[in-house]
Amino acid sequence: MRRYAMLLAGILTSTSMLAATDPFIGTWIYNAQKSPKPTITYGIKNLGGERYALTGSTGQTTEIKADGVSIKTPSGDTVSFRKLDDHNWEMIRIDDRKMVRTYTVSPDDKTLTLHDVFTGAKGGQDETITTYARVIPGESIFGEWKSVSMVEKTSGEELKLIVEGFGTDGLRFSVPANKHLTEMNFDGKVYFDKGAGDVEGQASSGKRVNAHLLQIESLVNGKSEDTEEFKVSDDGKTLTIVSKPAKSSSVFTSVWDRQ
Repeated sequence: MRRYAMLLAGILTSTSMLAATDPFIGTWIYNAQKSPKPTITYGIKNLGGERYALTGSTGQTTEIKADGVSIKTPSGDTVSFRKLDDHNWEMIRIDDRKMVRTYTVSPDDKTLTLHDVFTGAKGGQDETITTYARVIPGESIFGEWKSVSMVEKTSGEELKLIVEGFGTDGLRFSVPANKHLTEMNFDGKVYFDKGAGDVEGQASSGKRVNAHLLQIESLVNGKSEDTEEFKVSDDGKTLTIVSKPAKSSSVFTSVWDRQ
């Protein structure tokens, strides 16, 4: 018993020292001003019979009828889409939070504006207004579009990412606003998300490149969704996350400040 107690004390001491020196551990606040705006392509095809094929920033295509009836997407989200008039459409998407998106096409059919309103589990709202220019000639909402500007607005509680120690050298990532939770060791194994707001089948696998850099792959139902690099600055004050969707050339970069 005495030997076991001494061994356990040694393990706990080592784990505490790891937690104290791990630069990722802490609470991080999303900084929209520091985060660079991505260039996004968006494709919309007319399938006939008021059916649309929507290909967004992740490269995933959703085929849906513009009748307001909800469907399940391959990633597990619930989505509905409806035509309001000849220049406006509305999408409602529910995953770890609710998004209401309004599509507006300019009278000359050259500009598309997407106005997204996100509502988190705790009631806070975020807004994103993205303006797209038409890449090739077309009519109405149909065609290929490329983003030219993006404006982000946040109200309510700041978006927080909380990172804690997990296991021997793993980490626990949680986003309270979205009820997201991932617990993983960096051993190449797949770990399923555990948050109340996470969609069934979402999982992650990762490795430590060095003390300040992580590489994490996100999966949905066993298929790669995106890869991310988490990098903490040398002074330990900034976390930068670079996300690359598996089916798109878009790159998303978010900057987080240590609280």
